[in-house]
Amino acid sequence: MTWQKVHDPLAGAAARVQTSIRFVEFFGLPGLGKTTAANLLGIRLQQCNLEVDEERTAWEKRTFVGRQIHRIGVIAPRLMDRTFRSLCLRIARFVVEGGQDSAIDLFRVTWNLCFVSAYILGKRSKGTSIVILDQGLLQGFWSIALKSRRRRTSEQWIDILCAIGVDDFVFLHLRGAIGLAQGRLVKRDDQASRMQKVAPDDDFELWVAADRACREIAADFKAGTRAGVLVAVDVEPLAPPDEVAERALEAALIACRDRRPRQG
Repeated sequence: MTWQKVHDPLAGAAARVQTSIRFVEFFGLPGLGKTTAANLLGIRLQQCNLEVDEERTAWEKRTFVGRQIHRIGVIAPRLMDRTFRSLCLRIARFVVEGGQDSAIDLFRVTWNLCFVSAYILGKRSKGTSIVILDQGLLQGFWSIALKSRRRRTSEQWIDILCAIGVDDFVFLHLRGAIGLAQGRLVKRDDQASRMQKVAPDDDFELWVAADRACREIAADFKAGTRAGVLVAVDVEPLAPPDEVAERALEAALIACRDRRPRQG
């Protein structure tokens, strides 16, 4: 199976598509190939004559300190906006009320989600290219839910998500077995995921909680908002990354065709 044979009709259609979709975001358990699929999807969308923002790929070349400096540069200008400051306070309150294992976890998940929000708002205000995210809004809320000790908060996460805005989003939910995600993550040595830093005795329970959090977020999203698009992309144990990206491409193009720009 090759992309060229399967997707020639979609590729031709994509060249004529005008869409209001600006963001394609991957969501799912660590280890299922979100980053790889995002990179491949970006290449395929460009081959389909859709303009793709390539800034995300540059993040991978930065050091940890460099990434944080970049984040400060994205967040700082937006702090002059009262609406964004209010959004950051809502995120912080939500995280604090939900609880985290440590103060470091609390700061990290709040900082990450505030950055993603600032980045999205900045991209939305300029340009028309499609932005592909392998770590975005839903993954940010998943990271918060993973270690939350209390589920009752003064507002729901879906309300904060809607305040950021998702009517120009396609969320691609990579779904796969826990064992598959766990096995692939073990082979990575970057220590980029919270799931790689858990003690062996707590490993199984955390993975079960992580899978449950993914399913709950997907269910809450479908029940709580009709603005964005959430599409499930199943990851089979023997499926190569390009096949996963192929399925993601089809879902993304269908969503783009269904979301035409508003007239007037």
